[in-house]
Amino acid sequence: MFPEFLIQSAAEVKTALMLRDQKLVLAESCTGGLVATLLTSLPGISDCFCGSAVVYRWDTKMKWLGVQAETLEKYTDVSRETAREMALGVLRQTPEASLSAAITGHLGPNAPESQDGLVCIAVGRRAHTDLSVPPELVSVDALQSDALREAGPVNADPTTGLSLRQERQLAVADQMLKLIAKALED
Repeated sequence: MFPEFLIQSAAEVKTALMLRDQKLVLAESCTGGLVATLLTSLPGISDCFCGSAVVYRWDTKMKWLGVQAETLEKYTDVSRETAREMALGVLRQTPEASLSAAITGHLGPNAPESQDGLVCIAVGRRAHTDLSVPPELVSVDALQSDALREAGPVNADPTTGLSLRQERQLAVADQMLKLIAKALED
């Protein structure tokens, strides 16, 4: 059902979460829940995965996660600033989670040139068990999905039957899983 490299990346995240007794929550926009689907394809993931908010539109980002309208108006949803607010917002909304990751971007087609293929991924962490202490940002990256697609294991062969958008989704889902795994190493 999924490419083996994605299953492997998801399994690495699951192993790292379990070894460190951490619980993960996600906020996904341009991947539309793909990372959550990958994780939930693994037996036993419920021990360390809380869920995922698929927040595709501005209004949903604001109402579900507390992303500020000013952030979206000034930076748009394809920005580090929005990814940051998504990661911290989903973590605040999920008290049992200790780690969060969020992705937002524009995978095309018909994207504005400055946003075409651009994704932003943020990872947040709850450093204290006291929920009154705000979570902290671990990392936030802006990445070009085509560079990830070309450099990574996504098969860009046109005979695969995947659209450019689908190839980009696979590449950025893999990158998001890698950034989660990296955050768990720190």
